[in-house]
Amino acid sequence: MSGIKETKDKLIYDIDFRYITGMAERMQLNRDKYPVGNWQKPIDISSLQQALFRHTIEIMKNNFSDEQDYGHLYAIGCNAFMILAQLKDKI
Repeated sequence: MSGIKETKDKLIYDIDFRYITGMAERMQLNRDKYPVGNWQKPIDISSLQQALFRHTIEIMKNNFSDEQDYGHLYAIGCNAFMILAQLKDKI
């Protein structure tokens, strides 16, 4: 006989964790400029939006990589994550 674990209405993490790892690797590449926890400090959202836009322009030109394979895609994720962190602090 098997045990039961209720999963109805539970959040399913259907996420490719390789993307999360790529974002962490992206942040690690820039540790000399941005120390651990920097994203938790107040950051001007417009500067993050501009960074996100620059990386978006690169992928629109079919340029997905920079110093990191698929770096522009990971940078977009990092910028979106940091914008969300800034917005949550303002709520």
